[in-house]
Amino acid sequence: MRSRGQARVIEMTLATAVITAALVVAMSLTTPLRPLYLRETSDLRRLAYNLLNDLADARVFEDIVVKGNLTGGNWEDELKLFIAANLPPELVFRVDVYQLRLGEDGSSEWVRLNRRPVSKPEDWATVRLVEAEAVTYSYVVVGAPEEGRGCLLRIDLVLGYGG
Repeated sequence: MRSRGQARVIEMTLATAVITAALVVAMSLTTPLRPLYLRETSDLRRLAYNLLNDLADARVFEDIVVKGNLTGGNWEDELKLFIAANLPPELVFRVDVYQLRLGEDGSSEWVRLNRRPVSKPEDWATVRLVEAEAVTYSYVVVGAPEEGRGCLLRIDLVLGYGG
């Protein structure tokens, strides 16, 4: 009788282990508990910051925005091309670039540098966003020693899915 009781305990332990393993496998194959909206917006936010960081590492802000603004060139289209090339085609975006300007009296203000929209599509007012995330990125442009001091840029990026 005693050995029969030990067999039942071993049987129960093995059954518990098999059920637990099956539940763990089933839970790992199902969708996470976070809703789809939160997952998408956190992915958009991460993508936006990664994009801006990659552009900063490639010195796009110095070479395109600052130099283009000083020469009066068509830097908005060039920046739009760089951003569009680094994003999936189904995403829409809008970028505004501001520079901190200091006045003679010590006051400061943010001045928008882009004269035309840097966005995909061009007419941003007609875009219907299904999901979007707006991020702000600050960047300090350090000039070469012979150019004097640099400037502070603020890049506002809205990234989303159009619908």
